[in-house]
Amino acid sequence: MAKILRCIDECKSMRFFFAFTDDLVKDFNKLQKPSVATTVEMGKVLTMNALLYSDLNTKDDSIDIKLKTNGKCGLIISKLYNESFITGYLENKDITEYDKIYKNNETSKDFIGDSGILVITKDLGLKNPYIGKTNITSKNLSEDFSNYFSSSNQTNTSVFLDVKILKDSFLSFGYMIELLPDYTKKDISQFKIYSDMFKEELENYIKGDFKENSFYDYISSILKIFKIKVTEEKIIHYKCSCSDEKIDNMLLNLGKKELDDIIKEGKEIEISCNFCSKKYKRSIEEIKNILKKLKK
Repeated sequence: MAKILRCIDECKSMRFFFAFTDDLVKDFNKLQKPSVATTVEMGKVLTMNALLYSDLNTKDDSIDIKLKTNGKCGLIISKLYNESFITGYLENKDITEYDKIYKNNETSKDFIGDSGILVITKDLGLKNPYIGKTNITSKNLSEDFSNYFSSSNQTNTSVFLDVKILKDSFLSFGYMIELLPDYTKKDISQFKIYSDMFKEELENYIKGDFKENSFYDYISSILKIFKIKVTEEKIIHYKCSCSDEKIDNMLLNLGKKELDDIIKEGKEIEISCNFCSKKYKRSIEEIKNILKKLKK
């Protein structure tokens, strides 16, 4: 499970969101068995979506993040549901030629790209979902998301996302800091200090002798020192929403012609979920039953 914290500073001039997402990255890696480069970049996008969890109110609310870049990674998608679970997909997850770079905790522009489109869709139970778009202008996803939210929320916003590769595990962490209305010059200065400070604390934790405490505990102790109050804590799991019903609906959407073609071939079909790699098999008889529903 991953932990998400929502916080506010003592002066109530800025709010903070922290995501501790080691387990999300581990579960994605276990299910998809992707390249190292994929695990790191997908981990960042999962962490960003987890940071938005507080925006969800009813059980049917959801948030989708999609990135289409000029990098070899291809399309990246993360889906967040208000039932404490999240999932992710990276199109070209098996590319390994950049793994050496990522194992050194660096980023490859050739893999992740430095231009493209970022789209965030929030379905919050209103008449229409909110859809926001922005151009990707950097190989650093933290910068792209910072630009998106600064523009979307019309306030100074700092986003930081990182997945560190340790000896036998991952340390995945992210935060988003937003200045609240009526902020002062002093608040802007403090905002910049905090934006740099939490990045540095990640490095301090990795280099220091703090392993008896989790990184969550380490950051929690720092929040207390700076009188940053935790107002909400949530738990989130990596879990796919695929099901037999959704697979059958997908087949229905293929239409009569394609289903007839499958039946004519006379072979059982196998469908693999892009988000968890679970395989679903459908016999010819099952395809015929689906076709009957289409004809009703």
